[in-house]
Amino acid sequence: MSASAIIILQKANRLAELLEERAGVKGATLEARLGRAGRILMGEARAAGWRIAVAERKARAGELLDVDPQRFDEDYRVCLRHLQAVEPGHPGLPPIRGALQSGVTAVLSVVILYLGLAFAGLI
Repeated sequence: MSASAIIILQKANRLAELLEERAGVKGATLEARLGRAGRILMGEARAAGWRIAVAERKARAGELLDVDPQRFDEDYRVCLRHLQAVEPGHPGLPPIRGALQSGVTAVLSVVILYLGLAFAGLI
């Protein structure tokens, strides 16, 4: 196993540990933990995490020619920054707060649309 494969595996293991410590997500591999993390990770961090999981799988199989080292490091930094910002035990918005936030946004959108149409004289 080459030095770059070992580095990829170490970084993937570090992210898997952070997912368990900070977000409470358990699983055997980084890929399993990412699958269970759901919306705890923002879209960009989630996509970067999946690319890291693919790179980890390739490193284990010895297919490192397909892994872009700069992209891997950038993805690692994105995930690391996001996971370090997550407070342990408080991974994201509580489900009720998220639902309320979505509902309020929808109601405000309808009110603004109605006011705009009324102002234009279409209602």
